[in-house]
Amino acid sequence: MKIYTRHVLGGFLGLLTLCLLCIVVIFVVIDFVGNSKLWLARPPKEVLGYYLDYLPHILYLISPISILLASVFSIGNLARNLELVALRAAGIPVTRIIGPILLFGALLSAFMYWFEDRVLPDANHRRYEISEPRSQDGESGGDPLEKFNYLYTASDGLVLYFDFYTGHKNSGQGVTVIRQPRHGQIQTRIDARSLAWVKDHWVLRDGMRRDFKDGKLTAKAFAETRFPEFKDVPKDLLDDRSYPEEMGLKELDRRIAILKRSGENPRVLETEKLFRFSSSLVSLFMALIGAAMSVNTLKTGLARNFGIALLITFLYYVALRLGLVMGENGTLSPMIGAWLGNLLFAPLGLLLWWKAARV
Repeated sequence: MKIYTRHVLGGFLGLLTLCLLCIVVIFVVIDFVGNSKLWLARPPKEVLGYYLDYLPHILYLISPISILLASVFSIGNLARNLELVALRAAGIPVTRIIGPILLFGALLSAFMYWFEDRVLPDANHRRYEISEPRSQDGESGGDPLEKFNYLYTASDGLVLYFDFYTGHKNSGQGVTVIRQPRHGQIQTRIDARSLAWVKDHWVLRDGMRRDFKDGKLTAKAFAETRFPEFKDVPKDLLDDRSYPEEMGLKELDRRIAILKRSGENPRVLETEKLFRFSSSLVSLFMALIGAAMSVNTLKTGLARNFGIALLITFLYYVALRLGLVMGENGTLSPMIGAWLGNLLFAPLGLLLWWKAARV
């Protein structure tokens, strides 16, 4: 690694660390004060656990703006101290000088893609459990693991109706099961008092099974019988992870498939899945915009660049969230909605990079 590369990265990483620490502290203090009525009534252990699990989400939110500010000030300081002039006089092009910051932004984007899939969902799930305790008595109606009049379509096309199903006990009451090939007549109907998951299989209790074949009806009552035809596991029916932010990519794929089988619209989850990749690129674009914009600090001024950086960050976040909402509600396709922010601001980053290369 060249000496000037270490110097550029050292200044950038030092400012990035400072920005992250300061913004995290401000974020936590503001959030705690805003929710002080809630937290002062809860045990300190729960409060500490909540903010430890909230930390990954905070870092996910503030990393792009921290990278932008760090790149603006680090490259701005080099320009203001005439170090950029000295490096360029030595025959080093601007793009190579600020290239390490861009490379760091690319590596961080790759890390954030992994981080959003492997770390963030579990952390979000734990903090939601602390901040939103869920009822297990079914009376509040807000428990995602309990449903009345629940219709579920299995992976093999089997249709199940429950008067009531609880994911806490992995069992349902008032069960009707129907197997009907597409565009065909009913092959099997089962009515049972309950369906429960026992060890590694489903068990039907107190019911009647009717099979229709070649125009004949075969009926058989049972007190208890295994149900090997139903191969889905309890987690497929209901999961306590009800928010997209709690799901990794595999979980999103599984939920999308379940919604499609059940005839429900998976647009929200499809948009969220596509947004995972597009949002991970924000760090790369922030590094690109911040570094390229600060090359001409001697002409434009560091304060002006700082103000423009904040404005760009604000508009970028607005475009990202607006695109996500518009993709989820159907105003835009999931693909366009998830990528709206990057589609609008990527040309700006490339234009600034081109101008910086011509300096």
